[in-house]
Parts: sequence; C-alpha cells; structure tokens
Amino acid sequence: MWIGTAIAVNGGAMRGDLEMFADKAPNTTFVEMAQRNDTPGAVRTWRVRHGTCKQPGTVFGDSAAYPVIRIGKDGKGVGTVTLRLALPDTGGFHVVVAASPRDSRRVACGDLVLED
Repeated sequence: MWIGTAIAVNGGAMRGDLEMFADKAPNTTFVEMAQRNDTPGAVRTWRVRHGTCKQPGTVFGDSAAYPVIRIGKDGKGVGTVTLRLALPDTGGFHVVVAASPRDSRRVACGDLVLED
C-alpha cells in the first residue's frame, strides 16, 4: 500500500489523504483521495503521478479515469478510482491536486510512501 498527504502549496490548512493499494481484480489498483479543510463548493482535479512533488513525472494510469472531487459544505470531499494497472512495488509517486477542471494550477501536493 502507498500512502501520502497532499499539503496546500500556499501554507493553508487544506489536506488530502491518499491511499493506493491492489484492488480485488488482478492487475488493478484502487486509489482513494480524501480532501479536508478545503473551500466549500470547490471542484478539484487530482492525479497520482510518477516522481516527486519537486521532480514530477507522468500521470500514473489514464488521466481521464480520475474523477473530480466535489468539496461539500463541511470542506470535505472524496475521490476514488480503479486503475487498470498492477500496484507498483518500487518507484516514486506523488499526488497533485489542481484548483479546478479549468485551472490546472497546483494547489496541493504530497509524495507517497510505500508501506510494508
């Protein structure tokens, strides 16, 4: 399982907790991103990417497969996706949260760690 926390790039309180693990079907990976302390009513795009926040790489899986995260009145929202890729057991990955579907400006980022 890979885990990480996306932290607001502007030093704000927004956080996004990510878990990525092998799904039940062979060669699939389930990813869940849970946003909190975000702007109520915001619509966020997010992607797991190869590399790190400081040295980003390509998107992990199909970019179009990641649904938007709609932030509720409580400042929370969740996005999930099942990717048609086996869970990697090596490499570097990070999660990026963008301002909106029309604004790709990065608002949060966090490197992922492989847990034993």
